[in-house]
Amino acid sequence: MKFKINKSIILVTYIFVSSSLFSQNNSLKREIIAKVIDSINAHNQLEFEMFRSERNEKNEFIDGKFYAKMNNNPFKIYVKNEKPKKGAEILYVQGENDNKVLLNTNSFPYVSLSLNSQKSLLLSGGHHYIKEAGFGKISKILNFDMEKFQDNFLKKISYEGIYNWNNKKCYKIRIEYEDYQPINYYAKKGETLYEICENKLINIAKIKELNPALDISKKLTDNQEIIITNHYFKILVLYIDLENYFPIYQLVYDENGLYEKYIYTKLVINKLIKNEEFNRDYKDYNF
Repeated sequence: MKFKINKSIILVTYIFVSSSLFSQNNSLKREIIAKVIDSINAHNQLEFEMFRSERNEKNEFIDGKFYAKMNNNPFKIYVKNEKPKKGAEILYVQGENDNKVLLNTNSFPYVSLSLNSQKSLLLSGGHHYIKEAGFGKISKILNFDMEKFQDNFLKKISYEGIYNWNNKKCYKIRIEYEDYQPINYYAKKGETLYEICENKLINIAKIKELNPALDISKKLTDNQEIIITNHYFKILVLYIDLENYFPIYQLVYDENGLYEKYIYTKLVINKLIKNEEFNRDYKDYNF
């Protein structure tokens, strides 16, 4: 009888401790996600360098690197490319230049082009558009999933500890949707692939890949069948800087493995960037 009682006590103690640790872990995960969202939403101006590696339809990874400075509200951004097209520049100011992107290709015939922001990729071979630069997209995705799934979202998050990455202490978290998959979607009249991706916060590059015959900005017909994914990613791994709660290293996986990798360096938050630095005639630019 004594042995049985002791066994019961051990079992109850184990359940209590496990429940307590689980609760603490959930609290930490909730706190980290909330601070990431709040920190990103609180800033207005950024300066950074970014390295990207993105898988294309041929299963090849296209690498790129660029310098950027941006203002979130109203949205303004200047980008100078390092690779693959060294010296190419992009300038976009919300509401100016007919709301088009100004592009200096830094190649013959050496003229600047104005392009629709929904048709021009951020950089050659890139997955994202100019308006998706910076950290706003990841903040929206985390906030959307947290509100939609609430406590169930925390179950999809694995807290993996504190790591030293690029000389910075970072929280490492992993978010996984085991049910990630392509699904059929029936469009409403006049919708575009771009709008669907914006509304559902799914990956525009992946949707283009799943619907190769469709123009991203072309209006769809009522009940037109397309293929989308039920989540932005299958797995998302984030290294979150403990100093500012910005996810400075991001790994995005789909059903076939690594799909996107983004590394942010030389990040300066809320640096004072003058209005003239978002003008094509600024002294350092070549538009």
